[in-house]
Amino acid sequence: MSRKKKGLALWLALFLGVSSLTGCGSGNDNMTQLSQKGADIMSSSDEEQDTDVEPLKTKTQLPEDGIITQAQMETIAGKDEKFYFVGKTDSGIGYKWTYNGSQIQNPVEQKLLVQCTEDGTEEIKKAANNAPYALKVTLEKMNLAAPAKLTLNLKEEWNADKVLYCLEENGKIYQLDTAKISTRESGKKKVKRTTLTFNVTKTGGDFYLIGGSTTGEAADDQADDETKDNAKGEDTQSKDNKSTGSSSDQSDTDRNPTSGQDGSSADNSSGDTSGSGDSSDEDTAMTCTFSIECSTILNNWNDLKESKAEFVPADGWILYPSEVEFYEGETVFDVLKRVCNEAGIQMESEWTPMYNSYYVSGINNLYEFDCGKDSGWMYCVNGWYPNYGCSKYTLEDGDTVEWRYTCNLGRDVGDQYYD
Repeated sequence: MSRKKKGLALWLALFLGVSSLTGCGSGNDNMTQLSQKGADIMSSSDEEQDTDVEPLKTKTQLPEDGIITQAQMETIAGKDEKFYFVGKTDSGIGYKWTYNGSQIQNPVEQKLLVQCTEDGTEEIKKAANNAPYALKVTLEKMNLAAPAKLTLNLKEEWNADKVLYCLEENGKIYQLDTAKISTRESGKKKVKRTTLTFNVTKTGGDFYLIGGSTTGEAADDQADDETKDNAKGEDTQSKDNKSTGSSSDQSDTDRNPTSGQDGSSADNSSGDTSGSGDSSDEDTAMTCTFSIECSTILNNWNDLKESKAEFVPADGWILYPSEVEFYEGETVFDVLKRVCNEAGIQMESEWTPMYNSYYVSGINNLYEFDCGKDSGWMYCVNGWYPNYGCSKYTLEDGDTVEWRYTCNLGRDVGDQYYD
């Protein structure tokens, strides 16, 4: 496993915790191998941080290499305002990254160089039912410090009323988001050009913007705010902690190409209730979509502890995607505790003072290391894998939260943190 120095220690410790290899919080003083490695990386990273860095401004022109250092990101972490990073591709397409400072809890270096080309997109167009427009967008490999939006100012007008942001894998196209479309006029001749804005939750490699008309007519200045297809499954109410249904032989990527998790947190078997507060009736309730699943275990059954087989639902769903109410200021951890309590789903967590966050070690009696040395619980919000604990992630109205069990340090649920 490669050694990553930028912010990796926090995630390692929160994901695998500091409990013993039993994964049951038995109080063993020995840290797991990965947790100890994470602590070592944090120490070396802290020593290398710049001591005198000029704070980033609201709008920053990207350097030629497109890199914003960890020390620079630290100057905007936690600030309740938006920050913009502006650049231009070799082909002359202007682009802008948008970050919300309040969502940056664990700053890491950002590699924001973007390249765009129409070369090699003919096959993509054909695969997308002969779409009239396609653009390849190449992003550098990095671990996102927060969910980000990317805006491209094209040099031409796309007469499209729908543009999908996609990933191509093994000849199949998977939708990651639906781009927001707008039209601007530039130059003395007032030439119309299209601007596309979409969410980025995955980086490293080639992605595609594919556009066309759903009505058969050209769309001039139309913004499409459709949410990305997150494959939420059936709109069913949560069941008890042993779901029923036929086993699914569908791969994780096929079922949800954008989902994945990172940075666990948790509830204590002793009945720990700290971290969650009673909401006042005067508060305005908001909603999020919440789910819990462990389908990766079905593909790694031989690695599962025999005593834990009875806790794995036949189809992998512990809690089907359900609409859940929450209140301003509540975190992913707060809602997880409440949802599990109401649905009768067992959950265990522990507070980790070193990282100022809760760590979720078990849900539905399935714990870290129960299905291999790299297994455990991870969470994902809107397709992004936060690199900090879930008790530090404050929810927003309309969020989609997925708790997923990984058997391979997140790689099997779409997390690219260790790649």
